[in-house]
Amino acid sequence: MTIYDIAEEAGVSAATVSRVINDRPGIKESTRIKVREILAKYDFSVSAQARGLVNRSSMMIGILISDIRNLHYSEGAYIIERKMLSSGYCSIIMNTGSDPSQMASSIKSLSERRVDGFILIGSAFANALVKEAISKYLGELPFVIENGRLGMPGSAEILADDRKGAFDAASYLIERGKKRIAFINSSSTPSNMLKIEGYKQALGERAIIVDGAEDSYEGGYEATRRLLSEDQDIDGIIYAVDILALGGVRAALDLGLDIPGRLSLIGFDNSPYSFISNPKLSSIDSRLNELSEKCADVLLRMLKKEEVEKEIVFPPLLVLRETT
Repeated sequence: MTIYDIAEEAGVSAATVSRVINDRPGIKESTRIKVREILAKYDFSVSAQARGLVNRSSMMIGILISDIRNLHYSEGAYIIERKMLSSGYCSIIMNTGSDPSQMASSIKSLSERRVDGFILIGSAFANALVKEAISKYLGELPFVIENGRLGMPGSAEILADDRKGAFDAASYLIERGKKRIAFINSSSTPSNMLKIEGYKQALGERAIIVDGAEDSYEGGYEATRRLLSEDQDIDGIIYAVDILALGGVRAALDLGLDIPGRLSLIGFDNSPYSFISNPKLSSIDSRLNELSEKCADVLLRMLKKEEVEKEIVFPPLLVLRETT
């Protein structure tokens, strides 16, 4: 049974059957129903490859992340992949590394896979080499960047308001009577720089920034232990990501500090790390699930040539648990 057999029985053209299969507009509802009944009668299905031939589409998209070991990124990629699959698209997930030149090389490799569009996860992709590589190798392909800004034609930007998240966290600690609040940062991504801006906005001249911590549990432990040993008046710490804060909790407990009475700690991302911490970690929820779902939704609309908003910003949520 072929698409032409279905068309002959329905008394329509093969192009009309194709439009029904691909849920395209411009067909009478009665015709659509009739064709669908015949498709169901013969349990007819179209392979992704055949569908792509009809639409001049590969039915594939790319998902690029800088570090697949990062729980926040990999969870976002999973949500996007599931959403795209439910709409008939296969996803090529590429682990690019954090170096901009490696990212650019991955974009070149992606161009050889004949994808219909792509999604970049993370603000680390907002750099000049990535922008140049996209222009050179992927031309006018539609794409979405999650939590980053590139400002390119054919793109959409889905963002968490990281600046406000850090401002809200610092403001909460100030309201709780904390006097000496530090911020421990790891990588200098655009996202983390916005977090520092929000923190500084709340603290002003009282800001204490510990930069360059290794982006890991061990990095958070060492940076926190060193900070608390050097400045015993610290009574609040905000971390750029939850995994740093998890190490910070352990360091504070090893130093015999009461949490949250003597020291309050807040992480960022509201990842599963915040639930397994003991005590449970307060954290800024950057609304990963909603961001990732929206990225997939927007790309699907772009692939259908629909108009989309070029920038969507999600306000963060401060989730309070046992460390505050």
